[in-house]
Amino acid sequence: MEDKDNDNIYIYNEETDNTETQEDYKTSSLDSSGPNFSQSNSENYTHSECQKDDSPSPFRLMLKVMMQPIEGWKAVRRAFLTPERAQQGCFYPLLALLATSKFSLMLYYPTKKLPETLIDAVSSFVSFFFGYFLIVIFLKIFMPGESKKTFDSDFGKVFVIISLSTLCLFYTLADAFPMLWAVLIFLPLWTIYIICRGTRFLKFPQNKQIASTFILCLIIIGIPFALSWIFEILLPS
Repeated sequence: MEDKDNDNIYIYNEETDNTETQEDYKTSSLDSSGPNFSQSNSENYTHSECQKDDSPSPFRLMLKVMMQPIEGWKAVRRAFLTPERAQQGCFYPLLALLATSKFSLMLYYPTKKLPETLIDAVSSFVSFFFGYFLIVIFLKIFMPGESKKTFDSDFGKVFVIISLSTLCLFYTLADAFPMLWAVLIFLPLWTIYIICRGTRFLKFPQNKQIASTFILCLIIIGIPFALSWIFEILLPS
């Protein structure tokens, strides 16, 4: 006779991590921060354990992605973040910080006027804020084949939010420390590296892996830059 309790048990095997489907992000109950977590053995977890509220904050998860991309993306997937929580806990605060960093330029350049600074702050905020929504739309249009369905899932959207948040942070550092601009201007390359390291968890079709990764990097990096350039032309200085 089958054990009815088996319906409430989920099994995670670290060795089969690359064969999981997108639905695993929503249905798996793995908590990697638990005391019994093991990379070499299969563990059983009940559905109630998935509902714990002690998961790391979205901002901490972003920092982990920046420092250890593979382990960071694993932690993001296992944290069961919703796009709304990722935005409120990471993306929106960094957007506010980016807008505020524009005013620090007035300390380095006394000739820079307040109206011009306000326009720069608003332009940067809007470029990233609306950039996220455009990125998701463009990915669903231009990603090849089945890859575009990836970004209908919560993890696909959180992936975009975390990646965009790192880019937002790098632009903030460049504004806050303009004397280091020659070095900090290359920081967006780290966002590209983070994205490339994390695409294994997006489960792109094998024959579309390279094309999907290239398009993903191009859209996430290019959309905010393009919007900022457009606002710079349209808005009076």
